[in-house]
Amino acid sequence: MKVPLAYLATSLGSSSSKDAALNSWCVDCGIICPNAEVRTTPKSVAGRGVFTSAHVSKDDVVISIPYYMALTQDNGAKYFPHVADKLHKCRPTSLSPVRRFWNQIRRKNSECESTDNYFWQAELTAYAIEALETNHPWSTWISQWKREDPYQHLVDMSTWRFDDEPISKVLSDFSKMAPDVPSFKVNAAIGIRLSEMNEYVTRYQNKAPCSEPMYATLTSRALGISDSVTACLPMHDMINHSFEPNVALSFNDGNFELVALRDIPKDSELFLSYMDVTNHEGEWDEDKAAWMLVQWGIPTSPHRTVHVSDSKTTVSVVEESLPTS
Repeated sequence: MKVPLAYLATSLGSSSSKDAALNSWCVDCGIICPNAEVRTTPKSVAGRGVFTSAHVSKDDVVISIPYYMALTQDNGAKYFPHVADKLHKCRPTSLSPVRRFWNQIRRKNSECESTDNYFWQAELTAYAIEALETNHPWSTWISQWKREDPYQHLVDMSTWRFDDEPISKVLSDFSKMAPDVPSFKVNAAIGIRLSEMNEYVTRYQNKAPCSEPMYATLTSRALGISDSVTACLPMHDMINHSFEPNVALSFNDGNFELVALRDIPKDSELFLSYMDVTNHEGEWDEDKAAWMLVQWGIPTSPHRTVHVSDSKTTVSVVEESLPTS
């Protein structure tokens, strides 16, 4: 299958037109965000993010995303049943050694090994590619996905399988970004990701929609909704990271809601906490820091890492309340 490589935002014209297109699309698709909008601006920590367009008070719902707009395995199978059939045939009967090892690192319960969520990366990637190729409503959103960091550049080059030089360069780039993170731990994190990539290509190429760049990009945009559900959420995936977040995610009455953790002035950038990089003692954790660097390209340091605020930063999603297929 020929996979479109133009899913990056560069194909959509100027930054202002891309922002306007995405904001308009959100309204058309039922995403409620009257006081928030995507902006490309130097005021954003990453050059592009989500900003308030009016004052927001603490506990206000800033953005409400209907479940049907979430890129989940259930929704993907519902919208693209023919792709779901192909993906089902690709599923292994047991987990690979790489996946088992990674689950041990993350302390995943082995009793859950057969759950759909172990295949989320490959399957959400396939549904994202199919959405682009069929001009599904998701395509406006997915076409604006973009990831800029050394790991994504490595995957985009596609020469790492037969040449060690690109991997060495990525390791060097990461070391410059985060000199306090031990290189061997960054190297290990890269190795795990590339092993997963090899496993993905071996299993899915020429059998289902498959793309290494899309796989890497999607992985950085997804979030775990529960132990058995991983998703990409429009607007949520445009919000940048901070150790002092001002919004948190919840699920209420069929909608994912981003709730203000405090009063947020007009024209302020919204922030989520992607993860905490401190241990139980509140000290900077090298393993978590290495993972954050490779997963999102975000450097941290023991000298300037702020522990996630004691205020409630994650509003739990009750798994029983999620729709089922």
